[in-house]
Amino acid sequence: MKIFRVIVIAIGFFCAGYSSEAAVYVKKPIRALHLVTRAVSPADVMKLVDIASKEKFNTIILGIAWRGSTKLKSMPWVDGSKAWSSKDLLAVVQYIREKNMQVVPELKLLSHANVLFQKNFPNLMYNSKTYDPRKPEVYQKVFPIIDEVIALLHPQAIHIGHDEVVGWSKRHYVKGLLKSDERQLPANLFLKSVVYIHEHLHSKGVETWMWGDMLISQGEFPSMRKSGALHDLNESYGATLRKKIPRDILICDWHYNDKQRDFPTVSAFKNDGFRVLGATWKKEKTIQNFSYYAAHHGAEGMIATTWFHVQRKEWDIVNNIIKVSGKTFLKDFPDTK
Repeated sequence: MKIFRVIVIAIGFFCAGYSSEAAVYVKKPIRALHLVTRAVSPADVMKLVDIASKEKFNTIILGIAWRGSTKLKSMPWVDGSKAWSSKDLLAVVQYIREKNMQVVPELKLLSHANVLFQKNFPNLMYNSKTYDPRKPEVYQKVFPIIDEVIALLHPQAIHIGHDEVVGWSKRHYVKGLLKSDERQLPANLFLKSVVYIHEHLHSKGVETWMWGDMLISQGEFPSMRKSGALHDLNESYGATLRKKIPRDILICDWHYNDKQRDFPTVSAFKNDGFRVLGATWKKEKTIQNFSYYAAHHGAEGMIATTWFHVQRKEWDIVNNIIKVSGKTFLKDFPDTK
């Protein structure tokens, strides 16, 4: 029976087109930790992976290519003196997989494009933060990065970002995120970017994951806390846009500081035919309430984010996020037998 099972698994990998170095495949539910690789050493990330493994996380979402955090052949504009090499990246990914955890690389695509391009390509930008999906030259930069990551890491999925498309709030201009003469990317161009990248990943046999904040709005969910995850946009974003996104994309629905017990955005994504993960940060009540709600409303798991606390080496905060989230997620999303 064991020999038969090994043969079946091997055939499955071969048919899926993945090499023997391919990703670890983790069954539902997903308990993921999100880590950004900028300004942190591979050794420090491995230490966090050790903690995550003890807390029974089974997935690491690894934010690469953040402000030159990784030096890839497809990103010659990155200064390699401070960046991870491709060998560093591969070593960390292999270490994660040795812990029987899957790795989902995240690339900051469309929004936060200044993070990806490091302001080297102003001609490709729609505004200061968002690249222009209409320009073929954008994909001449983006697709080689995607292809190199796939060839190097053989991931089951890639997270394509697409969060926080700025311009809907006056606060974005007050804070200097956009200049006074810049406007937000129209929703039809957001959709163009998602569809085009999704088609490319699909052709490679790789799943698409993305953040969900541009697909929900305060008007649709008045009971939830208004923050970056719930915006006041015209009708072209929010539910209207959500219904046009390919249904095989996994949506990462983030809410970081909510105090309420219910998170109906999960149900909205599920009702529209999406797979969905909840995503939290450091507020313990939000972690507990959101995880419980997500587990009882059809989510496939949860994500714990750490963001800039890793870059600031605020290890007490990071460790607490991992431990509290790990225990909460395991309780609400236990392993299936």
